[in-house]
Amino acid sequence: MDHSCFVEFAVDDTRRFEALCAVFAAIKHDKEAGQFRDEADWLAFFDDEALSQFWWPTAAERAAYTERWQAASVEQRWSDPSLSPPSWDFASLFMAFENGEYDLFSCRLISQDRARLEFDPLAYPYGGTDSLQMLIRAFGFHILAEDDGTGYYEYDGNADP
Repeated sequence: MDHSCFVEFAVDDTRRFEALCAVFAAIKHDKEAGQFRDEADWLAFFDDEALSQFWWPTAAERAAYTERWQAASVEQRWSDPSLSPPSWDFASLFMAFENGEYDLFSCRLISQDRARLEFDPLAYPYGGTDSLQMLIRAFGFHILAEDDGTGYYEYDGNADP
């Protein structure tokens, strides 16, 4: 069954796709159970290559970032690229999944080299697709298209948004 919302991506490595599906199934399970496991428990689902996609700040780096963020105006926070962290930190990914107002359905191949991570929003705003896209990119896949509930959008080439 196709669901109303999805993130579609290119699949060029079956082993990494299976690893993505395993973590997706665990996230789906925890979300449905209303009980997310500890950050350390999630590490087992990710290899070094996937973990390298996340920001792992030291306490000093996190404090410096927080200080810069708090000192900035609201306008600066959204317009100044230096106020954006280099990438998602690992724990934030799971907090976003836990707090996102959507049901997760599947992560499945729709052709030999394309897959979809499917979900249905429960409300608007529901949290968006950023966490879904980060999970997909962590396993080395390129986002091709999405329907986030506001319409279908296709990304140019293999460039991620």
